[in-house]
Amino acid sequence: MPDQCRSLYVGHVRSRFIDESDSEARQFAQRAVRVVLEVLDRRRPVAHLDSIANTSVVAAVRTLVRDDLVPGRALGVAVSPRVDVVMVSDAAAELVAAYDRGSRHFALAARISRTRRKGWRLTAVRVR
Repeated sequence: MPDQCRSLYVGHVRSRFIDESDSEARQFAQRAVRVVLEVLDRRRPVAHLDSIANTSVVAAVRTLVRDDLVPGRALGVAVSPRVDVVMVSDAAAELVAAYDRGSRHFALAARISRTRRKGWRLTAVRVR
């Protein structure tokens, strides 16, 4: 099996079994998505991301908010986020969140990584 396929397969199989790191990643992912959506809705200041996200993510979200580029923001606040997490390794996970604004559906994808000093951190975000 090629290395790329093997790592995807292993990551997919691991996601079926919840161990302690998976549980921590899922809890962090749910909290991070909630904070990101609240920042995008302007219900929280962007500075609240500093404690959970890398500086590149904070800068990207700041640009989205400042330049009013948040998809569907005029439709209302983001509600009912559902977050799915797939462990890529013991120290990294990818997540996707589905949420609604008004009658439309939107998605957020992200990557989180665990560091020794700061624990889980949001390292990438994409909003559609």
